[in-house]
Amino acid sequence: MTQAKVRSHKLPRFSSLIGVFTFAAFTLSTASSASTGSSWIQRPLWAAEGTSAVHHSPKEAERISDISPFSPGSHNVGIDLGQVFLMGDLAKYSDCIGSQLHYTYGASDLFGLDTSIGYSEHSDGKYSVASLLTGMRVNMTWYDKVVPYALVGLGFYRPTYKDLSSAVGATGAAPLADLSSISAFLFGIHFGPGIDLQVSRNFYFGAALTIHDMFGTAKTYSNGAPLMVGGIYTSFFLHAGFTF
Repeated sequence: MTQAKVRSHKLPRFSSLIGVFTFAAFTLSTASSASTGSSWIQRPLWAAEGTSAVHHSPKEAERISDISPFSPGSHNVGIDLGQVFLMGDLAKYSDCIGSQLHYTYGASDLFGLDTSIGYSEHSDGKYSVASLLTGMRVNMTWYDKVVPYALVGLGFYRPTYKDLSSAVGATGAAPLADLSSISAFLFGIHFGPGIDLQVSRNFYFGAALTIHDMFGTAKTYSNGAPLMVGGIYTSFFLHAGFTF
């Protein structure tokens, strides 16, 4: 019965998250349709007719050399900020604001190599998670200045749990050093959709919804209490970046 209640509580919030992401995608597409005079690559090389993957005309080569967000050979650095939603066994901790530093190398019009470092802290420090991830970005299509994409990859997670019950003494408080905590390096996967909008030749912003699955393992507190670390969480981040 308790599990059913948790699921019914989480479902509306997750559905609202999907709605927010859909609205963000619609807003970016509307803003793109209203823009004019774009130097953005309207049709990537892999979708153009009569072009070769090896040989290009001088005009085509000049266009390729004009670096723009996520174009071939571009370096894209972004800062992500948004909400982190804990799921499953982690739902006992509160959701909170998280942040992430992103780097993407444009390998081609279709693919990009993605790396990120992220961190979030929940329930006044009772739980926190740091991540170091790498993966592949796939540009689904190019519509004027808007690029919807999918991201999938692997990485390492370091969740930290603090047993605050061990810090409560006769006076109701204890020094921070008395906290019993557990940390672990875990392997995991992440995947999800996103959308980006080019603001200028070198700047872009967008939104991304990512699901993270940390492969769990069993640990034990110093007081002997067992704990299963790992789990699933979802992040919804807005981001802004610079291309060079």
